Amino acid sequence: MAEPLRQVGSTGALGGLMPASPELIAAKQTLTSDVFLFDEVTGIDIGFRDEGAADPEDLAIRIFVRDAAAVPPLLNDTLAQFPVPIVVLQRSFRSLATLPDKGKHRPLVGGVSVCCARMGLQGFHAGTLGALARTTETDPPILVGLSNHHVLAFDSNRAFGDEIMQPEPGPLGVIPSDRVGALASWAYPEQVFEGTADAAVCTIEVPALAEISEVGVTAGTASESIGMQVRKRGRTTGLTFGIVTTENDQLRGSYLVDCPNFPPVNNPFNGQPTTMRRLTNQFLVKPDFILSVSFSDHGDSGSVVVDTQNRIVGLLHGGGYVDEHSPQEVAVATPISIVEQDLRISLTSPL
Repeated sequence: MAEPLRQVGSTGALGGLMPASPELIAAKQTLTSDVFLFDEVTGIDIGFRDEGAADPEDLAIRIFVRDAAAVPPLLNDTLAQFPVPIVVLQRSFRSLATLPDKGKHRPLVGGVSVCCARMGLQGFHAGTLGALARTTETDPPILVGLSNHHVLAFDSNRAFGDEIMQPEPGPLGVIPSDRVGALASWAYPEQVFEGTADAAVCTIEVPALAEISEVGVTAGTASESIGMQVRKRGRTTGLTFGIVTTENDQLRGSYLVDCPNFPPVNNPFNGQPTTMRRLTNQFLVKPDFILSVSFSDHGDSGSVVVDTQNRIVGLLHGGGYVDEHSPQEVAVATPISIVEQDLRISLTSPL
């Protein structure tokens, strides 16, 4: 049985009350357009001013940059015009695309290894099958498995019907009996700069349970809230525990993630071609250091984030780090309501 989660922060914050002032929210909305004019900026949100303290009553606009020692003076001048708490943090974001639980799970459940049978330039793109869902605009509804676009689709050669395997192929290559379904739909800004999700679903052709390994039966969905205690079960790091550091439409952030498997697109902020994509309305999760050293790592992409009641609140797709040689500091997730809307699925009572 999983260890119970601790309660952190005030009752108001955990209960979903708005902890940020209108001035802070308005400043963040204005700055979201301004800060991405600077190449050094990798993201913006409203969250804990001090992530170590994790105090829901002490919030700030957080500007993420590649190098905190090289912040452009003009950016500092721009931030100085806003009389609200603002902190600049060194953090870049990357996809959590390949370590393990490489076992075969039948009946199929969430939180386990999954992979497209098709190879990319770097080999197989293994990740995590997060949870089961049902399509909402087909008659009858179709049972599908949820993961990330960069796990199930991953490049411009993707096609409806691509074979999906569980577990991921080993040294002997693809084993036909490991097929669990086929690529059915995806949501990702492949040909444009900005989007709201890194998500994809595959049909399910094998016996399955509406459960997540080590977590148990899922209980529908809910909205994330700052200070919320959450957990996820992923292919690489297994069951881990964390704390949400941003929430709801007004506090959620925008973060840049590299997308090298697709052609460059125009960055509307500076007019230059880039392989980066900006994902908006995302939230961050930091590790709960009493229970977990880290929340996720490479290969955990596609895990779902659940609250203490086993309600799914988000789809994990990336991680934030100080530099490419440092360990991951936070996980990046898409609110599950956005995933459901973009993919036209429901994670409530999939079976």
